[in-house]
Amino acid sequence: MTIKTISGAIALAALTFTSAMAADVSMPYKAAPAAPAFSWTGCYIGGNGGGGRGVNEQQPIAGLTFNADHNSGWLAGVQGGCDYQVGALVVGVEGRFDWADIKDTTATLMPGAAVGFLLTTQLDRVATATGRIGYAFDRVLFYAKGGAAFAHFNHQFTQTDFAALAIDFKGSRDVAGFVVGGGFEYALLPNLSLTAEYNYFDFGTNGYTLNCSGNPACAGTPMFPVSVRQNMQTVMLGVKRRFNTGLAPLVAKY
Repeated sequence: MTIKTISGAIALAALTFTSAMAADVSMPYKAAPAAPAFSWTGCYIGGNGGGGRGVNEQQPIAGLTFNADHNSGWLAGVQGGCDYQVGALVVGVEGRFDWADIKDTTATLMPGAAVGFLLTTQLDRVATATGRIGYAFDRVLFYAKGGAAFAHFNHQFTQTDFAALAIDFKGSRDVAGFVVGGGFEYALLPNLSLTAEYNYFDFGTNGYTLNCSGNPACAGTPMFPVSVRQNMQTVMLGVKRRFNTGLAPLVAKY
């Protein structure tokens, strides 16, 4: 065997050993970037609208029991708040103000008489200050809420014979109570979300004063106090412009 042949064999063996060693060494692997997750952390402003239905139970006056009126109508307004997300848990606070026209009139006849009363109750504005807690599934948030509620009601008693006689007594009152509810929210875009919500309002029993209005027949009639038990339910849809929220990239592990 010649020196040239021996040298070629040695070179071939070295090349084979080097290739085997290289195959045993694992190449460094870098994980693919994680898909971004939506974050609910941030503040927002927005608008809402919907409908409501209330129950107003007028308390008896001088032994006369009145039929309750069930007022219904619309409400619409604005809201603003902030949320903070930890894991899937989202907590937040919100303030809301709505204009409304939720109204009803009911009739009550006086026993043994040809006259009766028309009772009208109207809610014309309502505000809430609430906290909420929810659970997020990425861009979908389910939540419950609760807090304080404030409203303004207009009341009217009309004494009538349902023909020619009509004497109006009017009064109004700002009331306070509580609200509880829940709903869900969907992030349509990183800075735009849509929400649907149900709320129950309870304003307790509130007194107010009635005054004779616009009829000489009751001139000089003294004012008299009355009271009413009130609650309300609403269903609303809303849209929110969100700030400091959107896609928050997850940290990839290597």
